[in-house]
Amino acid sequence: HNLIKEGSSNEQILAEFASLLRSDPNVMLVEQLVSPEMAKLVAQSAEDTRFYIALPAKDTFAALKLWIKIVGDIRLAAESLEMIISQRLVRRLCLTCRAPYHPDDAAMKKLNMTKETATLLYKASGKVVVKEEQSPCQDCHGLGFRGRIGVFEVMPIDTEARSLIASSEGERLKAHLRKQHMVYLQEAALAKVVEGVSDIKEVTRTMAEHQKG
Repeated sequence: HNLIKEGSSNEQILAEFASLLRSDPNVMLVEQLVSPEMAKLVAQSAEDTRFYIALPAKDTFAALKLWIKIVGDIRLAAESLEMIISQRLVRRLCLTCRAPYHPDDAAMKKLNMTKETATLLYKASGKVVVKEEQSPCQDCHGLGFRGRIGVFEVMPIDTEARSLIASSEGERLKAHLRKQHMVYLQEAALAKVVEGVSDIKEVTRTMAEHQKG
């Protein structure tokens, strides 16, 4: 675990990073790429070291574009990739007080869901019935939610995907990834709605923030 001293310049950070690479690490977590030079060094060293890199992107495709831009060499950027993952957190419905309901057709159409995929959904309530009177749920303190769960968009980079990235064939890349059963972020979130783990309003809120980000 290496901490960068406060006030260090990008050149100093790059020099320290290069020094760490000379020790032949098997795995490195890079919290921030401070310069294109650092990104290129990561890409050049990816064959010998597994890197986990955080990028400020709204989804896997945005992260891919950003990585290519930072590295500055599309073939090198493609060759260095194994997988891209985008994550969001959605709140879990409280199992004690969640309320079942039958969604209307308009809501189902808006979310690209059908009656075949979901006939009964759940929503946050925060209320329980005690002696025929509604009271705040003691388990979630009336919030309707308890805890959070991650939803993920995973882009696996196999040989064909790597080739399509290197040749800038974005639409063919998307088609290939779908054939590999890639699930988009919103689809992963909606699956939690169908499972009764979260509700539509929570997913809509989370995805709206995701689109802004």
